[in-house]
Amino acid sequence: MNRLSLITFVLLLFFSAELASGQSCPKVTYSTESATVKSLVATVNCLASAEKAKAAHGEMAKGAFLVDSFQIVGPQHTRNYKKVVLAILSVPAGNEIHTAVVTPDNPQASVAATAGAECKANVNPDNTVEGQCNLTGGTLYVVYQN
Repeated sequence: MNRLSLITFVLLLFFSAELASGQSCPKVTYSTESATVKSLVATVNCLASAEKAKAAHGEMAKGAFLVDSFQIVGPQHTRNYKKVVLAILSVPAGNEIHTAVVTPDNPQASVAATAGAECKANVNPDNTVEGQCNLTGGTLYVVYQN
């Protein structure tokens, strides 16, 4: 009976650890541009933290996605990433937020803001991302693979 109790206890610990690390992340749904961008960043960060939790339990975190965000005022150049998946440029334009998505396959985009202001984003072949805004500021979200 003692051996059965020990096996049951070990299995219970194993399955509870699996359930604790298998958190469910929210799905991204499109509503408004700003809400969608916030939802996308939250989901990617949730997935990244789940991968970090798996790594803490000794599992290898392969292919994790992470997000960096930068305020853009003037020209900005990011660090090198292992693999850039996409970058989202978000610019306030009056009561709206205009966004653009750049990927390695579609590496350049620009967004017009109010009063002739403009922001540009570019994914470079060396896996860096450039952003530049004139007359206004914007936010650049870089989704990259770990």
